[in-house]
Amino acid sequence: MKYVMIFHANLNYAYLTPDHYEFVIREAYEMTFDRMREKFPGTKYVFEASGYTLEMMERYAPDVVVKLKSAIADGSCEFMGSPYAHPMLPNFPEKDGLWTLEFSHRAYERILGFRPVSFWNPECGWRDYVPRQVRDAGYKYLTGDFESYSRCEHGPDGTPQRPEIYDKEATKERNFYNFNFKYDLPADDYALHYPFNHVKGMKPEELRVFLRSDRICQYAVRYFMGMQGYSHDEYLATIDRYSGDRAGKGEGALIIFADDAEYIGTNGWFRLKFQNEPDRVFEKVPDADQKLIALVEAVKKRGEFVTFAEACQLTPNTQPVTWDDDAAWHGAMASTWASTPMACLLRPWQDLVREKLHAIEGKLPKEVAEQAWFHLTNSYNSDGQWPPTLPQAPHIIHPFNYSYCFENLLTAHHLVGGVDLSRLDTDAGVTLGAVMDMQSALVLKKCESMKQGGNDGQKRNAVMAERFIAVAMEKQSLAGSKILGSGDYTVRANALVEARRLVGGVVIEDPSGK
Repeated sequence: MKYVMIFHANLNYAYLTPDHYEFVIREAYEMTFDRMREKFPGTKYVFEASGYTLEMMERYAPDVVVKLKSAIADGSCEFMGSPYAHPMLPNFPEKDGLWTLEFSHRAYERILGFRPVSFWNPECGWRDYVPRQVRDAGYKYLTGDFESYSRCEHGPDGTPQRPEIYDKEATKERNFYNFNFKYDLPADDYALHYPFNHVKGMKPEELRVFLRSDRICQYAVRYFMGMQGYSHDEYLATIDRYSGDRAGKGEGALIIFADDAEYIGTNGWFRLKFQNEPDRVFEKVPDADQKLIALVEAVKKRGEFVTFAEACQLTPNTQPVTWDDDAAWHGAMASTWASTPMACLLRPWQDLVREKLHAIEGKLPKEVAEQAWFHLTNSYNSDGQWPPTLPQAPHIIHPFNYSYCFENLLTAHHLVGGVDLSRLDTDAGVTLGAVMDMQSALVLKKCESMKQGGNDGQKRNAVMAERFIAVAMEKQSLAGSKILGSGDYTVRANALVEARRLVGGVVIEDPSGK
C-alpha cells in the first residue's frame, strides 16, 4: 500500500486574522517543510494553498516560500492548487468559478513558476459543472470525498452509487457532520485505493478523481489535536484497518491526511468546534512536530509515500463516478455554507454586481473587468460567512472574515459603476439580529445571575457587560439599511466578545454534541 498526505493551507480561515498569519505560516507550514526535509529527505507529500494563501506567505514569510519551492524542486513536495479565495464552487455560477481558478493560477505562475495539475476542491462541494471547471482550468487530478460519494443517491444510472453503504449511512437531515460510519467498509475497498477515470460529464481520462475519507482523515486531525481516544497507536490501527490492496488491481494508495495544514503545528479552531473555547484559536501545539515525525516514521515502515498525482496514475476504477448536486464533505451540503445569515445578506448584492458586470463587461477596459471579477469572486470566501449561527450553536462570524467579503464586494460594486441597492430585499438589522442576538442572550442571562449572586467585582463586570451587549444588539441606526457595513458589524461583534469575556464566557455549544 502507498500513502498520501495532503496539507491544506488556508489563510482565509475563519477566525484567523493577519496579525497571526506569520505565526501560523511558521508554526504549521514551515515546521512541516523543515521536519520533512530534515527527518525524511525525499519522502513525498502534498502541500495545497490557494492563490490568496500563497501571496500572504510571500508577504509575511518569503523565506518560507523559498523552502516550499525547494521542496517542489527536489521532487519531495507536490504543490496542489485551489480557488483564489477559498469559495465553495457549487454555490456560485460556473463562469465565476473559472475566474477564481484563473486568479490562483496567475499567483502560482508568478510565485512558483508553473500551474499545478492536482486540484483541492474546497469542502469537496459538488454540482454538475464542478468537474468542467476543474478540467477547463487545466487540472488533471481532483480530490473527492468518499463519504458523499458512497452516500450519493443519484449515481450515473440514477440509483444510489453504493447502495450497501447508502442504506446504512445516508440521511436527509442537514447535519454539518455525519461521522456515524455504520457500514463495515472492507480494507480493500476499491474506491478508497484507486482513482476513478470516468467522471460523469467528462470523457474518459479527461479528469481523474481520488477520494479522501473521514474514516481516516478526521482521525488524523483528532490525533494531532490530542483528543482523548485518538492516540498514535489508535491512528496507526485505523490506517492498518483500511490498508488493503485489491486482488487483481495491483498496489493501491490510501490518503491518511487531507485536512487543514494549520492542525499540524497549531490548534486551528479545534477548541472553538470541540472544546467550547472560541477565544483560544490558532495557538501553538508544542508536540505537533513530534507527532508528525512519529506518524511518518511508522507509516514509512508500512509502505511508500507518494504524491496525489502519482496516486491518480495508479490502475483506475472503470466504474462511472459522480456526486449528488449540493454534496459536500463531512456529510454536509454545499448549500449549508450558502444559507448562513451573512451569506443570505451578501448573495443578492453579489447577484446585482454580477448582472451589471455581465452587461457592461465588453465596454470596460480588460484590466478593469478582470479586477471586478477578482473582487467579486473574493467576496465569495466561505469562511467570511461562517460558522452558521444556530440555536444549538450560536456562534458569530468573525469581523475580520466578514470584512474581507464585504470590502471585496464593495470594491467590485464601485468598479462596475455601482448597482441599484434599492432592488435588494435584504435588511441589515434583521441579519445582525440573526447573527448576534442568540449569543447576546446567553451573556445577558449570565449577567443577571452574576448581579444576583456574584461578588462585587463580578457585579461590576456584569453591569459593564450589559452595556457592551446594548452596543452589540443596537439596530436602530441600521433602520432601512439593505447592506451591513463591515465597520457596523465589527463594532458590534467586538462588543459582544468583550461582554462575553467580562462574564467569564458562556457555553455556546455542548462540546460533547449532546
